[in-house]
Order: sequence, then structure tokens, then C-alpha cells
Amino acid sequence: YARNPEQKGAATGSALCGKTGAPAAQTSKTERRYTTQVILPALQWIKTGLKLGELQATELRAKNLAGVDVLVGKDGSGKLFCVANLCPHIGTPMSEGADVIGDVI
Repeated sequence: YARNPEQKGAATGSALCGKTGAPAAQTSKTERRYTTQVILPALQWIKTGLKLGELQATELRAKNLAGVDVLVGKDGSGKLFCVANLCPHIGTPMSEGADVIGDVI
């Protein structure tokens, strides 16, 4: 159980060392260490080469964007989405036989 020693009610050595005043607001070690900039430093928008009007509702198109195979499509209501083009169950490309039914692929 990871606890910040500065938290109220923490009965650890540093909490009992005679510190006075209100504890400063601190972020957790995880928040300080793992930011989006650290985890995904190259996160950016990538053009697909598709226009919004080119896809009909429930239509899917396989693309390779920056070396990653993705499946771009629209759900039953016409909302655009993009997912990895790999079936998590059997490991084959979803573009080979996936269907969109409502908002499920």
C-alpha cells in the first residue's frame, strides 16, 4: 500500500518528525514520472488520406499510418473511429472479414 508520508492520518516516521505548517500539495511519484510526454513523446495527428464523406456508415478501410496497421471506419450512426487492424482473439487482420453492427466491430 503506497502512501504519501505527508498525507493526513499517515502514522509514519516522517509524519511524526515535528514538521509544522500545512503540508504542500504534492503529486504522486507516478504522476511525476509517467506523463503523456514521457510515455508517448511522438503522439501526434496523422493524416489518413481519407475524407470524412468518403466513408459510409459501417464501412471499414485498412490503412498503414506511420508503420502501424489500422482500421478506419464509421459505426452504425456514422461516428468516425480508428482501431488497430488486428483481431485480438485470433490475430488476423480485421479488414479481412470484420463487420460493423451498431457501435460494435
